[in-house]
Amino acid sequence: MTDSRAATKVWFTEVGPRDGFQNWPRPVPTPVKLELIDAALDAGVPRVEVTSMVSPRWVPQLADAESVLESLRDAGGDVLKRVRVLVPNLKGMERASRFFDDGLANVLVNVGVTDGFNRHNLNRSVEETLIDIGEVVAAAAPSKVRVDASVSVAWGCPYDGPVAPDRVIGVAQRLAEMGVAELSFGDTIGVAGPAEVGRLSELALEEFAGIEVAMHFHDTRGLGVANAQAALAAGVRRLEGSIGGIGGCPFAPNSTGNVCSEDMLAMVAELGFETGIDVDRLMQAAVSLERALDEELPGKLHRAGGAPWLAPSWAAGGSARP
Repeated sequence: MTDSRAATKVWFTEVGPRDGFQNWPRPVPTPVKLELIDAALDAGVPRVEVTSMVSPRWVPQLADAESVLESLRDAGGDVLKRVRVLVPNLKGMERASRFFDDGLANVLVNVGVTDGFNRHNLNRSVEETLIDIGEVVAAAAPSKVRVDASVSVAWGCPYDGPVAPDRVIGVAQRLAEMGVAELSFGDTIGVAGPAEVGRLSELALEEFAGIEVAMHFHDTRGLGVANAQAALAAGVRRLEGSIGGIGGCPFAPNSTGNVCSEDMLAMVAELGFETGIDVDRLMQAAVSLERALDEELPGKLHRAGGAPWLAPSWAAGGSARP
């Protein structure tokens, strides 16, 4: 590792307000979502994935997508310039386009690398979804909206089994040819290990030198932070996580929470990387979220705090729950 800022800077995206809540068993009030978004932005997170323009019939937890964006728009400032919205297809893109003039300039598309997962998640084959994504990219161009792409089940699929790296790279190549700005590789069901993560990270960085490469891990089997460390060691400098470790995929059995933002970012800082994010404030946000949801969240740092001699006053006493 060199001493240059470019080499030590890690770019982080908070996905809890979208990916975290989409699998929550009960409806989450819009004010709770907005409080989490505000907390992440106030902590210095450069980009927050706030919602998805998906059909409420498929993901009822995100039925308030327009309300969330309207509230962020009405808050003023440059808030919408710091958020990202998932659009599953051209119809979702058209819904998001209402907010382009207000500052929204970043959308996310998603495709699984297997037909088994893609049909459960989007009711489409991989090829059909790639065609849909091409339409979204074309629609984004006139407004100069940035399109990022998420590649799901990049290490294993609950329906089709293990996934070979060349299959993942092949799908990602199709997306790169369309002109996406970022490729995020997701361990959607949490089956990857550090060695496998390192291999795919190296392949992706070599193959997509002109495109930003990100990694998205789930902590289903307790390897989320270790996998993030392996990605960093391979040269990846973009990570995603969810405050408190909330989340999971509603279309992937036993896909539990995303890697916890504050747990992972504490590791990132310990390794000497810069993020510009106040981890203590993320820990406090997790405590507040746990109380709002009245449910213990899977993350560790917000419950244990940092080292006892470093713990902020709000974490005194250990447990976040009253």
